[in-house]
Amino acid sequence: MKAETGVEKGLRKPRHRIRTSVQALGLGLTLALGAPATAAAAASALDAGTMGQVVGAATLDAMAEASVRACVEMGVPQSAALQTAFADWRTRHRLPLLRSVVMSLAARQHRDPPWKDMSETMHQRVLDEPQPDKACEALMQDWSTPTMDASTLYPAAVATAQALIAEKLAHAPEPLPVVPGSLGGGQVLTIAQLLKLIEPAGKAGGGQDARRPLSNVLVRGRVVRWLDDRVSFQLVQDEGSFSAQRAIVLRFDAEPLLGREVVLRGDVKNPRAYTVELSDAAWLSDPSGLQASPLPAQALRRKPVPLQRVLGKPGQGVQEKELTAVVLYGYGDYSNGSQWREDVRFLLRDGSAYLRTEMPPDQLDAGRSRRLEPQQWARWRARGEHYDFQAQNEQGAPEGAWEAAQHRPMRPWAPGTRLEGSYSRSAFHGSLFTGGTASTNSIRFSRDGRFERSFYAQSGSGSLAAVQGTVIHGASSGDGKGSQSVFAGTVGTGLGNVTTTSGPARKDDGASRRGSYTLSGYVAVLRYDDGHEERLLSFPVDDGSRSVYLGQGSYSINK
Repeated sequence: MKAETGVEKGLRKPRHRIRTSVQALGLGLTLALGAPATAAAAASALDAGTMGQVVGAATLDAMAEASVRACVEMGVPQSAALQTAFADWRTRHRLPLLRSVVMSLAARQHRDPPWKDMSETMHQRVLDEPQPDKACEALMQDWSTPTMDASTLYPAAVATAQALIAEKLAHAPEPLPVVPGSLGGGQVLTIAQLLKLIEPAGKAGGGQDARRPLSNVLVRGRVVRWLDDRVSFQLVQDEGSFSAQRAIVLRFDAEPLLGREVVLRGDVKNPRAYTVELSDAAWLSDPSGLQASPLPAQALRRKPVPLQRVLGKPGQGVQEKELTAVVLYGYGDYSNGSQWREDVRFLLRDGSAYLRTEMPPDQLDAGRSRRLEPQQWARWRARGEHYDFQAQNEQGAPEGAWEAAQHRPMRPWAPGTRLEGSYSRSAFHGSLFTGGTASTNSIRFSRDGRFERSFYAQSGSGSLAAVQGTVIHGASSGDGKGSQSVFAGTVGTGLGNVTTTSGPARKDDGASRRGSYTLSGYVAVLRYDDGHEERLLSFPVDDGSRSVYLGQGSYSINK
């Protein structure tokens, strides 16, 4: 008997939760919709059990999609085949219909789809897989097994969805625009070729022709969902580690094509627009006889790599003996409010520098990172008390001139270091005119090895809204004893002011913000009382530890 992978376990557990909660979900939707006037079909459709089957099947589909999305983000070799197998599975069990019906029901109630939190948990679980290639391969094989047979798991789902549509309790999916038959010829563009055609004049080499609308364009790409909580899709060109620099926005309901590589015919009416849209688009169900276009293409870009792909096990990454220094440069950012930003870089003894420092050095898998994200590496050389850097391009070759930087070296923590005092980091996002949010995050260390995190955030609507009679204020806070929030608002109307308030209420016991800590090298380990653990990049920013770097920014001691 084949052992279950983490992905299979992840899918099995949510499926169990679905089976035990679909009746409640179905009943909640039934009560919100209200009872229909007549028809036996509608009465059956509004039965909590059958309604729950529609929700359950759509939720299983959403979780499977989240898994596939994570596999694609991780860049597994079988990404293309996995997406095609996923699309075939959805078609076989009529899941696009069920997904559309539940989305329609949720929209009528002005609420998020019922699978939103669950699918994000599934997405993260796959990202955390230690062997994503094997896990995603197992997932692809599961499409044809009983564990993913949605028709058997939810036998009444399709009939119930059709009854809901017939009684106008849910919207029918929009008909898929299709080009009937074969065109018998023509040249198909890749997305990169299409982007080259519409580059601004002077770049594409076509003068003003590059700005003219393009009609009846044939373009090949893969259909992906753009926004999870609404009907929105894009066409992308995915070449493994590389992709086209932009996606093509589709203005039709492409739910039945999700995951498939297709050829679409449509118009690019406004090549000048920031968002490239394919208008009046239709699917070529029979692309036989078409030829690949010989036109030049825009350069592809390397896709962002999830952090998990370059993380190693603690202590098995870059060792301190391989480091010349960990360097820091801080500066004020006033582009959208006010906050202090810092740039940290790892300088290795071989003359290379790593720029994406979101982990302690001893968890950086340098070999994998150099292969998957060479643009996150640079060359460095000493210049007095500071350093010069030369960037690398997406192929790993040196790019541009050497540039001076103001970074300075940071020393590591001595093993077993203890701190005493509260440290804070504050920021403001927005403006006093249009409104914004001021926030402070703090952490208190004690010499007995304990810590407590706290936060406070306050938001306001700004002076522009106040002139119009609207004043909205909200605040939230949390510490080792719990968290709470409060809201108050006054909205001016033609008939006077309407005021709403909500009082503070404790939401938790604070165990997720307190615990024990250890400091050593360039690592802070925070072990929380609720059982989870954080392992963060950390070091003293000055000799007296008046400022400490923790995670992705420095905290200054409260005076």
